[in-house]
Amino acid sequence: MVAGCSRTSDEEGAGQAVSRELSAIVATCAVARGPVETLRTTNAYWEPFEAGATFRSGDWVRTGPDASTRIELRGGGRIELEERTVVRVERPSAPAGGGSVVALESGTARGLLPEDAPPDGPLVLRGDNGRQVALTVEAHAGPAEFRVTRTPRGMHLSVSRGRLLLSEGAHRRTLEAGNWLDVARGLEDAEHDGPPFPTSLSPGVDARIAWSPELRIPLSWRPLEGARSYQVLVARDLGFTQRIVDAQVQGSDFTFVPPEPGMFVWRVAALDAEGQPSEPGFARRIFVERQRPRGLLVTPRDGYVAPAGSASEDLVFAWQSTGGAPRYRLVVARDRELRQPVLAREGSPQQVVLPGLAPGEYYWGVYVVEDPPVPLFQKARRLVVRGPSRDLARDALLPMDP
Repeated sequence: MVAGCSRTSDEEGAGQAVSRELSAIVATCAVARGPVETLRTTNAYWEPFEAGATFRSGDWVRTGPDASTRIELRGGGRIELEERTVVRVERPSAPAGGGSVVALESGTARGLLPEDAPPDGPLVLRGDNGRQVALTVEAHAGPAEFRVTRTPRGMHLSVSRGRLLLSEGAHRRTLEAGNWLDVARGLEDAEHDGPPFPTSLSPGVDARIAWSPELRIPLSWRPLEGARSYQVLVARDLGFTQRIVDAQVQGSDFTFVPPEPGMFVWRVAALDAEGQPSEPGFARRIFVERQRPRGLLVTPRDGYVAPAGSASEDLVFAWQSTGGAPRYRLVVARDRELRQPVLAREGSPQQVVLPGLAPGEYYWGVYVVEDPPVPLFQKARRLVVRGPSRDLARDALLPMDP
């Protein structure tokens, strides 16, 4: 009996130790590309890490040249460190609750906060002198995508999609898409939002385009009121140290002629009447490939099974761009060959949100609307929907929002 109690006590102790270990984790590496390293609080040296690595409060993370890493944060949300970026991840102090504190030492990080993030904020930005600004999003307002950049004079927080709610003590701010704010010294000293920056339009995010000696890639962005001209940068790296194009243009478009296949990155800044540039727009990558790209579907992944009870919720379908301004057709069907469509939507966006599908097994794919249609996949992806849902009429053709 004594031995039995001892084993039970040992098991309880082991379980508590595992629980403590799990609760100590504040972030997890989801993707690692190139030379990436971490300096842990228990070590005196930097060590490389791979996808799946975990980080505890006080750990440092850095990326080398041509490197990047995506980190999933405790409580929801994520950040992606661009090349030559250094951050420290920490646990919020009470009563901040769950989430993660990110101190950006240098470089640039891009992030996303989901609309279902905890109300106490999954992400807190640490600025100068310990100032901390919490980032949240409004319920049912959709996710927010943002960028944080360390400069010699501050820490710029800019929003590319959605709307961020910022808080520091009694101070509150709202940051809309297309605007930025210096949050290094907190919100009390941040009296005005920075001027808007150009929003990139085409090519789409991570466009993949087939190479040819005659290839011309049109770049376009949304014009800004009051901009005298625009500065267009094209480089081979996200840090824009290996520049190919540095040009000033009057309009809101530019034709890029890639010298060869490879990855290129572009962004645009607006110039005011004095010729001073604004905060640059978000960088977009273009992959110029020797063969016509296939396999451009992004989400849902192949074999995705929607959780039980979620059949009535919206489903997000997304794919990568082929460059230019093509029209796409999303097809959801009952068979692998997509010959028995349940619905189809046609238009130009790279993402479509569909109402809940009736329970069952489906297959989906995307085509470029040409004659004949060009598939963006090697094989259709399988999707399983569980739970009750309103039925969708079979063989329905629904127009895509423009």
